Amino acid sequence: MLLAAAKVGVTMAVADRYGWHRDELYYLAASRHLALGYVDYPPITPLLARVDQAILPGSLPGLRLLTVLAGAAIIIIAALIARELGGNGLAQSLTGLAVLISPMFIGTNILFQTVSFDELVWVVACLLFVRLLRGTNPREWLLLGLVFGIGLETKYTVIGLGVAMLVALLFTGARRQLASRWPWLAFGIAILLLLPNLAWQVGHGWDSVAYTLNHRGATDGPIAYWLQQLLLAGPQLVPIVVIGVVWLWRNPRFRAAAVSIIAVELLFFLAGGKAYYPAPIYPLAYAAGCVWFVEAVRRRWVRRVAVVGAVALTVLLLPLGLPVLPAQVMADSGLWKARQDFADMYGWPELAQQVTAVYEQLPSSDHASVMILAGNYGEAGALDLYGRGLPTVVSPHLTYYYWAPARMAPSTVIAIGYSRERLAALFGDIQEVGTVGNAYGLHNYEYGLPIYVCRDPLMRLDTAWPRLKALD
Repeated sequence: MLLAAAKVGVTMAVADRYGWHRDELYYLAASRHLALGYVDYPPITPLLARVDQAILPGSLPGLRLLTVLAGAAIIIIAALIARELGGNGLAQSLTGLAVLISPMFIGTNILFQTVSFDELVWVVACLLFVRLLRGTNPREWLLLGLVFGIGLETKYTVIGLGVAMLVALLFTGARRQLASRWPWLAFGIAILLLLPNLAWQVGHGWDSVAYTLNHRGATDGPIAYWLQQLLLAGPQLVPIVVIGVVWLWRNPRFRAAAVSIIAVELLFFLAGGKAYYPAPIYPLAYAAGCVWFVEAVRRRWVRRVAVVGAVALTVLLLPLGLPVLPAQVMADSGLWKARQDFADMYGWPELAQQVTAVYEQLPSSDHASVMILAGNYGEAGALDLYGRGLPTVVSPHLTYYYWAPARMAPSTVIAIGYSRERLAALFGDIQEVGTVGNAYGLHNYEYGLPIYVCRDPLMRLDTAWPRLKALD
């Protein structure tokens, strides 16, 4: 519990230092458009945002508190995995410490995204899986099915964990588990919980499938994939991960858990997934590795040196995971180039101010029929959050595409995030009237984008809308 409390205390202390991330702006917007599905994520995360904002409206720390609490819960559940593997109190504490200092969990739990809730689903699923391998009541398969169903409504990548567990059962002595009805009933529960989202997909042209296919292979290459795995797991924790997998493999009862770890890594690698997709499996490896460590390393001074060294390296790398540096120092240091998430927290208030200034300078005759067209969900989300007195903001990017009014025929459009060439297919008169900047001079994606005022439409915007749809 002390480790979980430390997680909450340290993370929340810097929770609002850099501002809203572009994804958080998107989830905030989605919370105002509750639905059974969205193009790039299932419905649970926007629902959580809606509940949170009903209690703490407009609060960024309030929103991030949910993911921080999810991270704290992961620490506790990972320790329970160690206990199920036979680890004593020290092994459980070291497992919790490993999760606490893991770069993956430090970096993700500070942001309100699907990732943290997905991680929580994975670690609960791993706990139940280990219990089933250990020989607990087979009815716990039903709980595992419930967890997977919730996971499917949180982030689709949990499918990879399910496939990996199935492969592990088929190719180890644990295959006898599949002879009972309970795993298949669990599968049925998971699919049943997914049905509402499937209904949304049917009604929206299976956009999530198209989105996923568009992102397949969106990595930096095979070498970078595995290098990023090492960095996400933590250089100081890689030995524990490797030893943990070996320890599980050598234990016939838990061999299926070792195969699950290996299979999920290979599955996302072969599917062209991003490096962080399989990372929620780390707590299982941490737990096994810590159980081995306590059993094999008896000298207290060796244990202490290992722990102190791991923690020291974590503190050294902490600015990459948490916004601990002042904003100006972060911008000047160029550290944002190493972590894109930090760059994506900059400049949104300025963007809204610059677009607002353009709108206020328009002739009053334009105000009767003007809309703002944003190229991506970050820009649209920022204008929705920070814009005051602006006309309707629309974007054809991902689920924002579906939030546009049914009838759109503006005579004037303020456009951001589009090239002049792209706009020339829609408007006869295009004038560049501004450029996006930010207070820190940070050259992120939005920096330097032109702001256009477009008139003389060549077709109605609602007619052009389908061809503007973007699933990238």
